[in-house]
Amino acid sequence: MASEKKSQKQQQKQSVIPLKYQHPAALAVLFLSLIIFFHEIVFDGKVFVAADTIASKSFQTLVSDAEKEGIFPLWNPYIFCGMPGYASLTVHGERYFDISAFLINRASQLFGVLVNSPEVGWELFYYLLLGAGVYFFVYDKLKNKIAALVSGLAVMHSTFIIILVVVGHMTKVPVIAFFPWIFLILERLKEKFSIPLALLLVLLTHFMFLPGHLQMIFYCYFALGIYYLFLLIRALIKKEQWQGIIRSGVTFAAASALAFAMTGDQYLSTLEYSKYSIRGSDPIIPSAQQQQKGATNGGLDYEYATNWSFSPGEIMTFVVPSWYGFGSHVPYQGPETNNRVERIPLYFGPMPFTDAPQFMGVVILMLAGIGFWRNRKDPFVQFSSILIVISLLISFGKEFPLLYDVMFNYFPMFNKFRIPSMILILVQIFVPVLAGYGVASMMTTLTVKNDRFQQYLRYSLFALGALTVVAFLAKDIFLSIYEMFVPQQMLTPKFGNSAPIAYKIVTSFVANEITVGFFLLTAAIGLFYLYHKNKIGLSALTTGIVVLVLADLWRVNFKTMDPQPHRNVQEVFSTPSFVSFLKQDTTLYRVLEFENGQPPYNNTLAYWRIQSAYGYQGAKMRQIQDIFDVVGLGNPLLWGLMNVKYIISDRPDSNAVLFPLFSGGGKHVLYNRAELPRAFFVNRYEVAKGLDILNNMKAMNFNPREVAYVMDEINATIDPPHEGASVSYTRYGIQELELNVKATGNNLVFLSESWYPEGWKAFIDGTETPIYRLNYMFRGIIVPKGNHTVTMTFEPEGFYLGKNLSLLINVLVLGGLGYYGIRFSFGKKERSSVT
Repeated sequence: MASEKKSQKQQQKQSVIPLKYQHPAALAVLFLSLIIFFHEIVFDGKVFVAADTIASKSFQTLVSDAEKEGIFPLWNPYIFCGMPGYASLTVHGERYFDISAFLINRASQLFGVLVNSPEVGWELFYYLLLGAGVYFFVYDKLKNKIAALVSGLAVMHSTFIIILVVVGHMTKVPVIAFFPWIFLILERLKEKFSIPLALLLVLLTHFMFLPGHLQMIFYCYFALGIYYLFLLIRALIKKEQWQGIIRSGVTFAAASALAFAMTGDQYLSTLEYSKYSIRGSDPIIPSAQQQQKGATNGGLDYEYATNWSFSPGEIMTFVVPSWYGFGSHVPYQGPETNNRVERIPLYFGPMPFTDAPQFMGVVILMLAGIGFWRNRKDPFVQFSSILIVISLLISFGKEFPLLYDVMFNYFPMFNKFRIPSMILILVQIFVPVLAGYGVASMMTTLTVKNDRFQQYLRYSLFALGALTVVAFLAKDIFLSIYEMFVPQQMLTPKFGNSAPIAYKIVTSFVANEITVGFFLLTAAIGLFYLYHKNKIGLSALTTGIVVLVLADLWRVNFKTMDPQPHRNVQEVFSTPSFVSFLKQDTTLYRVLEFENGQPPYNNTLAYWRIQSAYGYQGAKMRQIQDIFDVVGLGNPLLWGLMNVKYIISDRPDSNAVLFPLFSGGGKHVLYNRAELPRAFFVNRYEVAKGLDILNNMKAMNFNPREVAYVMDEINATIDPPHEGASVSYTRYGIQELELNVKATGNNLVFLSESWYPEGWKAFIDGTETPIYRLNYMFRGIIVPKGNHTVTMTFEPEGFYLGKNLSLLINVLVLGGLGYYGIRFSFGKKERSSVT
C-alpha cells in the first residue's frame, strides 16, 4: 500500500498535466478518439446505410403523422396487417411526460449537432458516456488515471462495440453506456448508504431501461447478479462483513422497481404484448426439440435462438481477427478484384454471417492477462475472470451447449433471447477493465524495482522482438500452423469453387495480422521497459500506450467502416416508379413483395404509407408467424384474407390469379384477382382448433365469405346478410378506424385487421361490443340489424397506467435530487464562508 502511494506521488510529479486537469484531459482524449475515428461522419457529413438503419427510418412517416395528429404512436398499421408498434419496441413517440428521458434525449441530440452529425452524433454521445463510465469506474478501483484511460478507450473502441452504430444497432450502446456508472454507485452503496446516491441510481437505471434493448439489459443484470452472488459466497466463506453487500443489492432492487415504473408506459405495454409474440409464446407446431422433450417453454425455438452461436474455435479471432475470414463485407484490393477496392464476404465460420470479429486488441489481451495474474487474489479481478469465462461458455450456444442449454431451459427470461454471441458484450467490457489492472500492475511493479519482474520483462521483449522478425521474414512458418487448424476445405461449403481464391485472400490477411500483432506487443513491452529504465517519462508512456491501443483496435475497426454520402440514404427513400403507380390507388389495400420468390425483410414501403402483409420485426406476433410457418406466403386465399390487392415482384408473372399491371425499375406490380375487401360480411362461423384452421387455409378449401373459423364458441345467432347489406370504411387512422355498416340481421363482419385483445375496443353507435378472433389472426364483430357506425380504438391499459407512473416517479426522483443538490450547494457555501 505504501509503495502504491509512493508510486502515485511519483506519477503526479512526472505528469506535465496539473492534477486538477487530469480527469478533464482524459475525457478530452476519449472525445477526440471518437472524433478522429468517425472523422468522415463528423467532417464529411457521411452516414451509415445499414439494413437496420433503413428499417428504423422507414417508420419516420408514421411517427411524423402521429405527431401531427397529436397522438402517441402505439399501433403500427404498415406491417404484418398491423401490430403493436410501441409495445414491440418498433416505433417511439415523444414521451414528454418522462421528464428525465426528455432531458437526456435532448442532450444527445445537442451533442449530435455539436459534432456536426445529427443523424449519427447522438449515438456518439452514448459512446462517450460509456468510455467515461469505464474510466471513472476503473479509476475508483485503482486510483490510476492511465490505467483508467486505457480501459475506457479499449471498451469504447472494442471492435464489436464500435461497429454497433455502423450496422444500425442503435439501442445497444445507449443501454451499456450506463452500466459502468450504475456499477460505480453500487460499489459506493456497499460502503455506505446515501439517499442522493440511491436517487441517482434510480435515474441511471431508468436511462439504461429507456432504449428498450431487453437482451442487453438482461446481460447487465446477469453480470451484477453474478457479482452479488460471488461477493456473498466469498463473504460467508471468509467470514467477512456481508451487510454492505445486502444493502447495496436491496437498494438496487428498489431502484430497479422505481426505474421500471419511470419507463412503465413502455414496459407494461411490452409485458402485455409478450404473451402474443414469438418471444413469449410457443409455435402452433412445436419444434423438433420441443417434441422430443414433450413440453414447450414459452420462448423462442431453440434452433432460431442459437443461429448466431459463437464457436470455441472463434476465440482465435481475439488475437487474429481474420482467423475465420473476418466478416461479411471485407475491403480488399488485389489481383482477384482487378486491383480495385471491393467489399467481399469472407466469413466462413459456423454462424450464418457476422459483420466483424470479436476483437478487443492483442495489447489489451496481454495487459488483461498481466492484470489477472498480478491481481488474482483481488475479489473484483476474481469476479471479472469468472464472468468472462461464463459469458464465453454461454456464447458458444449450440456449438458447446453444456451451459447454454441449462440457461435456455431453466433460467428465467433467457429463452426469450436469440444470438448467443451477443453476451460477449460482457467480455468486451471486462477484459479491458482487467487490462487497466495490468497497466497499473506494470507501473507499480516497475516503480518499486522488482528485479525478477524486470528480468521477465527483458526476456519477453527479446522473445516478442524475435517473433516479430520471424513473422515478417518467414510468414510461411505461421501460415503452415494456421493451415493445420484451418485447412482450405473449411471454406468449400460457403465458397464452393471460389474457395482457393478466398483462402488465398484470408491467409494474406492472417499473415499480416500475426506480424502486426507481434510488433504491437513488442512495442508495448518496450514502452514499459524504457519507462523502467528512465528513458521516457510518464507522459511519453501514457501517449505511447494510448497510441498503441488505438492503433491495435483501429487497424481492425477501420475495415468495418463504410460510411456513405447522405444522398445514398435519400436515394433509398426516393420514390420509385412502382410506388408512384401504387399511390394512384387511393382505396384501402395491402401489398406483398417478393424478391427471388421470397418476401424480403423490408419495411421501406411504410415510408410511403403503403401497408404490407409482411415486414421486418424481430418480435412479430405469434399468430402471423404461425400462418407463415403453416400456410406459407404463396397462398392466394391468405392473400385475400390479408386484403392483398397487389403483388410486387422482381419477376414478371401472369396466371389465373395474378394479372400484370405495371413494370419499371426492375419491379413488376401484379393485380391479385383473389383480392377481398378490407371488411366484408360472412354467412356463418364454425368452431375449430387453431391448427385445423391453418390447414384449411393452406388447402384453400373454404370460402371466406361463406364461413369464418373461431377457436372459441361465440354463443350468438348469426344471420346471413341479405340484399342491401353493406359495410365500408369511413375513416382509417393509425390506431382508430370507423365503418358504416348496414346490417340486414345479426350479421358477422370480418375485418382484415390483426386480432390483438390488449387494447383494441369496438363500439357500435358508442356502445362497446366484443371483438372476436376470426380465421386465426383477424378480427370480427357482430352487428345487429340496421344502419350503424362502428368504431375501433386502440387504448392499451398498460400504456396509460405506465404513463401516469412515469410522471409521478419522475417528479419524486428529480425533486429529491434537486433538494439534495440545493442542500449540498448551500452547505458548500457555508463551509466556504467559515474557512
